[in-house]
Amino acid sequence: MLSLVLPAAFAHAQPHGNRNYFNQDIFVAQGQQIHNAICIFCSVQVEGDLSGRVLVLFGSLNVSGRVDGGAVVVGGNAVIDSQARLGGNAVIIGGNAVYESDESIAGNAYVIGGHLSTFGERTKTSTRRVSFSPVFFYSLGFAVLLLFSVLFFPRRRPNTA
Repeated sequence: MLSLVLPAAFAHAQPHGNRNYFNQDIFVAQGQQIHNAICIFCSVQVEGDLSGRVLVLFGSLNVSGRVDGGAVVVGGNAVIDSQARLGGNAVIIGGNAVYESDESIAGNAYVIGGHLSTFGERTKTSTRRVSFSPVFFYSLGFAVLLLFSVLFFPRRRPNTA
């Protein structure tokens, strides 16, 4: 019973124009406009207009429309096609990103723990496109783990008594 009431209450508590979903995909159709989109354990597909930002946790993002703000994808992939316009930065953590042209992303693009690739024609722009490979990502995680183990686990000292 609670599993039927909770999603309905969550959907009605959203501010006007926002879409916040858990385990249910968000689709913005062509001609439709929403403000922000937050999706946890699901995917977002934007063919229309999104006037704010988009956050996807453990899902994917497909943009063929317009997103005025930035996009953050954690644990998933992002695809931005040539007709799409992303007005802010794109940050993908633990996934891959593919974009067709530099004009598709107005801001910077950062991929941490995945690959950033383009298909189609590349032009020289002043924005940054940075990708940190999974090897770098896991090496950095291992180094942080070693640092924490040195800092928080005391060394054994011989008992002098």
